[in-house]
Amino acid sequence: MPPIESEIEELVKEAYDLHLHVGPDILPRKYNVKKLIAEEEGRIAGVALKSHSFPTISAIADVLQQQQSPLKLIGSITLNYFMGGFNPSAVYASTIMSTEFPLIVWFPTVHAWNHLKHNYSDYEIPPEWVKDPNFMPRLKTELKAIRVSDDLNNRLFEKCSKVLNMVRRLNCIIATGHLSWPEAETLTREALDMGCKVILTHPMQKDINMPLEVQIELARAGAFVEFCYIMYLDRDNPEDYPPDLITKYINEIGAEHCILSSDAGQHHNPGPSESLMSFAILLAEQGITIDQLEKMMVRNPRYLLGLEEADT
Repeated sequence: MPPIESEIEELVKEAYDLHLHVGPDILPRKYNVKKLIAEEEGRIAGVALKSHSFPTISAIADVLQQQQSPLKLIGSITLNYFMGGFNPSAVYASTIMSTEFPLIVWFPTVHAWNHLKHNYSDYEIPPEWVKDPNFMPRLKTELKAIRVSDDLNNRLFEKCSKVLNMVRRLNCIIATGHLSWPEAETLTREALDMGCKVILTHPMQKDINMPLEVQIELARAGAFVEFCYIMYLDRDNPEDYPPDLITKYINEIGAEHCILSSDAGQHHNPGPSESLMSFAILLAEQGITIDQLEKMMVRNPRYLLGLEEADT
């Protein structure tokens, strides 16, 4: 193994992947909590578990009552209709169960107005994503797409503000989900003003396409910009996210304001440690340094989780 790859492998052992999809979920997933621990223990320091449909802290707590593991597991909730949308009580309940780490609260993903607008299918969840003959899909027209703000004054709706107040009160981490970039900007500015920690969920992704200058502004205000393994290495059209462009964005935003995540968990993708390893090697080949990688995979996630002070 070349020296740079050996260094990256050691970094990954200390890394925290703050975006991994797990089951059980409506969408098929590679891992449940037990399988994740069995395969990833000793290969990565910690993983934040995400589901579009259910809070993940209950599955974590259930497994950890039966077995202890050095692999740190971070719970989350996603504010889709499955959780009642903007539901402060759902955030409260999951946070009460999350005793070791702050809860990650993803704002709407599959039910976000922006996501449903760009979803090529007539269905909320396309049947071909589930691949189960017994699956009963719902038409998008059966749902009222979720928005966090209006287009006229860029102010958060009251129901969204109530969730944000609960998040602040409980010291949760906010992730912007699949909101449109103007909605994500409005949410982020309000959350940062309240003292919340915020992750801009893969804002470079084409369905969001937040302008680079806005990402830079929000990063300098205190947000962390997420870059994901699947943005390049799990795409049918990798030319959408050329590695030199990803590198340009990281350098202009500043690695001290970025995190690397996998966004994996699909059956065809590798696990979180291998995903981060592959992504980091790809970026290193473009000139990203070991120090930058350490900031994005180790130090910045640890800061978000309250495990160390801000990187200066």
